Amino acid sequence: MSTSTGGNPIFVRQATGLVRQISGLEALGMSINQMGLLYVFNVIAFTPAFYTTANPLLGPFIGLLLVLPIVGVYILFSIGIPRTGGDYVWVSRVLTPGIGFTTNFSFTLIVLSVIGSVAPWIGQWSLSPMFYDLGQLYNNPNFTNIAMSLQTPTNAFVVSAIFIIIAGLIVIASSKLAASIMKYWTFIAMIIGVIFIAVVLSAGVSTFTNNFNAYSGSNMSYTQVIQTGQTQYSAFNGVPPAVSNATLYAAALGLLAYLGFNSSAYFAGEVKQNRKSQVLAQFGGSIIFAIFVTILVAVEYFGEGPKFVNSIALMWYNGFGNYPYIPGVPPLASAMSMYWTRNPALVSLFNLSFGLTAEMMNISILFMLSRNLFAWSFDRVVPAAFADINARTRTPIYAVSVMTIVGVIYTAIFLFGTGILSGLYNYGTAGEFTVFLIVSLAAIAYPYRKKEVFDASDPAARYKIGGIPLISILGALSFVVSLITIYAILLPQIGGSAFLSNFFYGIIFTFLIGAVVCFIAWGARRGQGIDLSLLQREIPPE
Repeated sequence: MSTSTGGNPIFVRQATGLVRQISGLEALGMSINQMGLLYVFNVIAFTPAFYTTANPLLGPFIGLLLVLPIVGVYILFSIGIPRTGGDYVWVSRVLTPGIGFTTNFSFTLIVLSVIGSVAPWIGQWSLSPMFYDLGQLYNNPNFTNIAMSLQTPTNAFVVSAIFIIIAGLIVIASSKLAASIMKYWTFIAMIIGVIFIAVVLSAGVSTFTNNFNAYSGSNMSYTQVIQTGQTQYSAFNGVPPAVSNATLYAAALGLLAYLGFNSSAYFAGEVKQNRKSQVLAQFGGSIIFAIFVTILVAVEYFGEGPKFVNSIALMWYNGFGNYPYIPGVPPLASAMSMYWTRNPALVSLFNLSFGLTAEMMNISILFMLSRNLFAWSFDRVVPAAFADINARTRTPIYAVSVMTIVGVIYTAIFLFGTGILSGLYNYGTAGEFTVFLIVSLAAIAYPYRKKEVFDASDPAARYKIGGIPLISILGALSFVVSLITIYAILLPQIGGSAFLSNFFYGIIFTFLIGAVVCFIAWGARRGQGIDLSLLQREIPPE
């Protein structure tokens, strides 16, 4: 093993201490649940609201086509250099350690901020709608009052913090436990999706219309919602055209739904039968997600009626005063389920499943990102304590604990806002694709800058087309897709007039923080006689 100029070893120890215990199905569960199968309940609100003239039925399919080159890059890298930390290791070794750390540090902060923005959905978009719907079903104002109380920032934070901490404790307790939960919830989510489809198809739009008119709790009828949307917000009168600029831009929003497909890349050192498992988790997970979401979006869209969907989504987005649901809560298909069925058990199931989808994402994110912190520590870029593995649980307890605490902090920032911090990560998704840009460059350069590593890697990872390495071809395509996606995310439909300042504070500033941390770590280690530049020469052990 190489040493620094001062005689200190580069790595904390000669083996990570992590165990290959994650099966292919468990890796698949980690990836799918970070994407979130039942987030499909919000697609029916988001696409018509953000992209009024876009066809929501094509978003998942076009999004799949766009994400596949990036998926290919991460699969081939995961097979060729299967190490804890994923793109941190790849970019560090192919480009430079400084770029690798800065990029992965920024990615970690940005994805952690997702916990801060999504965890509140458990209280505000899952439990609150459930109690609201039950209040409507039973004509019980106590349930309605509970629903409204869960919308307050304080109560939403308490609920969010509890679920984030539970997720962290699960990851700390056992990697196998966390992975098993991911696997079994994937099957449960699919079953819930099938039940939802059966309920909607058996009820039809006529039942939805009649129940909405009778039980919506507002002064607006189904027809009046449509009329309001069309007259005040230019809601599309029917299904938007399949071919349009708006549909293509909305596909970028659909592409965002696939974020998390690469979860298994960050703990590749813990995955059994890595080659098959990575293909199953990342490629298979993306395909399963696309099929599942496409079917459910179609069922939701035609089950409510396109004109109604388009109108109520814009009423929510624009803060319409007589909005016929909980103010501020989007017309999620799970929340609207009480108009297809009056069965409280089914209505509760659909609403709760949306919140549990957020909790499964919490578990997957904390599991994945703790491995990034572990990898930095193993390379001595950050304190060595974060690379410690507990002898009993075989998990990096300190690394998971830090990620959990930061997730809670981000939730407080999201809910309470503290000046500039409240908008700091508004453009986190664009930040993730900025990371993909850099990883794409590493993929293009990898076979040439690390030829000895490339030539010694798994045959699947060094496949060539016309003499050109496939990973380089996919890297070039991935680079183009990432650029297009960043542009689409920053369009005024999402960003408004302040997108440039938010882009700076939400993305550029995050990368600057990573660069400063890297500079400080470099100086501190050099003072200890450790030359971190030597990391570029060494692939870390497993």
